[in-house]
Amino acid sequence: MRKRLRKILLLLGLIAVLLAGWIGFNTYSVWRDYLSGPPVAFLENDDVALGLYPGDYRSAGVFTNDDLCAVTPVDSIERLRAVLKRSGVRGTFFVIPNHLGENPLRPRDPRVELLEKLRWDGHEIAQHGYAHYCEKNRGRGVNMGAEMLFLNVEEQIERLEKGREILTDLGFPPRGHRCPCFSGNARTFRALDRLNYLYGSDLHLPPTTLKTFLLPAQRRRLMYPYHPFGLKLLEITSQTDPTVHKDKAIKVFKRYHRRGGVFAFLTHLPQIAEEENLARLEEFLNYLKGEKTWLCTMAELSEWWLAREGVMVRTERDDDALIITCDNPSSYPLKEIGIIFKKSVPTIERYMVADEQGRVLKKGDIPDSRRILLDIP
Repeated sequence: MRKRLRKILLLLGLIAVLLAGWIGFNTYSVWRDYLSGPPVAFLENDDVALGLYPGDYRSAGVFTNDDLCAVTPVDSIERLRAVLKRSGVRGTFFVIPNHLGENPLRPRDPRVELLEKLRWDGHEIAQHGYAHYCEKNRGRGVNMGAEMLFLNVEEQIERLEKGREILTDLGFPPRGHRCPCFSGNARTFRALDRLNYLYGSDLHLPPTTLKTFLLPAQRRRLMYPYHPFGLKLLEITSQTDPTVHKDKAIKVFKRYHRRGGVFAFLTHLPQIAEEENLARLEEFLNYLKGEKTWLCTMAELSEWWLAREGVMVRTERDDDALIITCDNPSSYPLKEIGIIFKKSVPTIERYMVADEQGRVLKKGDIPDSRRILLDIP
């Protein structure tokens, strides 16, 4: 009897270990960022550290808005635009090209004119699926708006192309995409990559139910942009709506800010244009502006990150000078990136920064702040 009990306990213990290991693997994307930090080639060595974002920003924050389309009330767009303009914050609008497949955006539509004004204000116009609706979802117990959920790669490519064509013909060629109802999946990543989109931005919250703990996770990151499955496409995880969950949004932002992460917060039209929501949004934007976070568009962040993740730095000492060589293999420049000189070698008084071809980018005496800003082409 005791031997049988020991065998049962041993079996149960083995199952528990295997289950814990599987859960740990499946939630790897949740805790990996906290352990490993940003997935970039160079952060620091014994001599210098390289800033993660432009200037002295410690993190990045992106305002995003979904669902602007041909049936969006014009006055709601105008009210949101006014708040963003007053706050001096630029962001990314994910636009539905053909709402429900029956209401395409057309030239001379006042909403299209407002999109042009939003672009003048510095906002990015990106794509939000094609119709925000899919007949394939009928009878499957899911939201009809989860457009991409059951579509294969070719079907997703077809919808993406039709939506992109509408926006491009209106003068807003999209570089980025967010799936309606965050219905993106591995097939979406591949479809976007084949169509050469710069980035995708879907929502991946940490596992909160037994089902999400046990199902295999896609290779992803929550806190930093990443390349799903090694694709060219950059995926930027979205977070929460500060007008709905203000305390949660601030809590998540603070955690990401401490670790140099990206906090992409989302809103929706026309709900955001309600008076209370606009007041909450403006309050949250003003809070972010008081922090050292880079408020940018998704496209700006994507270009920066594609350059930042691959830049390499080498240092060598020449008497009292530090020679710094920077190699940026991407096609995007890094403007006003910070180099921080460490205090471990006090005999170093001068510096010279050059690229791989030996062209001098900047040189001089190391300032008292032990920090310089420069452009790496």
